[in-house]
Amino acid sequence: MNDKSLVDQIIEVLPQLQCKKCEYPDCRSYAQSLIEKKEKTNKCEPGGLKTENHIQAILAGKTHRSTQQIKNYEVADIVREECIGCTICIKVCPVDAIVGARHMIHKVLEHQCNGCELCIEECPVNCMSMITPQEQNTWTWPSKQSEDSKEKYYQRLDRLDRIKKDKEMNRQKVLEDRDMDDYIQYALDAESKKHAKIKKYE
Repeated sequence: MNDKSLVDQIIEVLPQLQCKKCEYPDCRSYAQSLIEKKEKTNKCEPGGLKTENHIQAILAGKTHRSTQQIKNYEVADIVREECIGCTICIKVCPVDAIVGARHMIHKVLEHQCNGCELCIEECPVNCMSMITPQEQNTWTWPSKQSEDSKEKYYQRLDRLDRIKKDKEMNRQKVLEDRDMDDYIQYALDAESKKHAKIKKYE
């Protein structure tokens, strides 16, 4: 008997690319939709037919520990001479595998790239392409490779959430400071009018 939830079992047979080709934000969202919305089981493009069969087996109550693999998988690469440093690829990368500053040439961390291709689609100057990685050219799951990719994805979500909360706190502080400034100005104006009125009757 498998103690894991159906969602967790399905997540294990997904490649953890977070590529959105299933039309969901990430692998977990797709797994949840299979349970909650009776979504189609054939929407994981990178996983293909084998992943679809595994999903169907899980939904039918069967268990398995079969490893899956994408052979000759590719990672993103940037043509340095054409990069304009717009940071769009950095923003869409689900695993923070691209580094660089605005208006500076960006770089793909090959060992961290999972080959999701999201950056390729979003690059405004088409300076990105997919290439065969130098060290490892297979993507295997479930494995340490896929688990690391999933972990980096959730670390990124946590980081973005912290940034969002910090921005909201700063915005609230600005509003509070602005309200205090308005109150002080109102008090000064009221005091000025009061003195002007008193002076009028002196």
